[in-house]
Amino acid sequence: MRLLIDGYNVMYAGGLLGKRFGPDGFRKARSRFLADVAGTLGPVEAYLTTVVFDASVAHDDRPTVTRHNGIEVIYAVNDENADARIEELISKHSSPKLLTVVSSDLRVRTAASRRKTKLMTADQFWVDLATRKQILAHPKSPPVEPPARQHGLNEQESRYWQKQFADVTDMPEVRQALNQETVFLTDEEIAQLEREIEQEL
Repeated sequence: MRLLIDGYNVMYAGGLLGKRFGPDGFRKARSRFLADVAGTLGPVEAYLTTVVFDASVAHDDRPTVTRHNGIEVIYAVNDENADARIEELISKHSSPKLLTVVSSDLRVRTAASRRKTKLMTADQFWVDLATRKQILAHPKSPPVEPPARQHGLNEQESRYWQKQFADVTDMPEVRQALNQETVFLTDEEIAQLEREIEQEL
């Protein structure tokens, strides 16, 4: 785990919880949020991300720990709340300095500071996500090779490089390599090599 997100805290900051939901609307909003985060982070970062949600009641059809588009999702059923579970995860993390905690909640941020983890507010996370989306939407095109390079060296450049490498042909190893004749194997020699390889296998 490299990224630990306070789920509802971040969703609220992004305006995803400030409206009334139908019977299944809350679950759908949560799923959209997770899909959006996973899609923006990419498969590797998503796999290293954990999102914790409050859950006062256990649902028979929903495990307390699951994965959604690669992201580990924890429902804090047996805890006081999501903050308590996040505190526990921070305290037990083997490399807290490599962990980034995303929350604007004071309790969570205090627990993260105690173990010197990186901190990001919910608002900062949304800004970071928007920046990543923009980069994904408009990827940088590869640099265009200057026209001079597409048509070879000009006369001045050619003279410069000839001068730089003038003594290369005087080097014994280069001379030896240049004097070697290219050797081609006959069909019979190739067949013999194939038989030897088969015997070794």
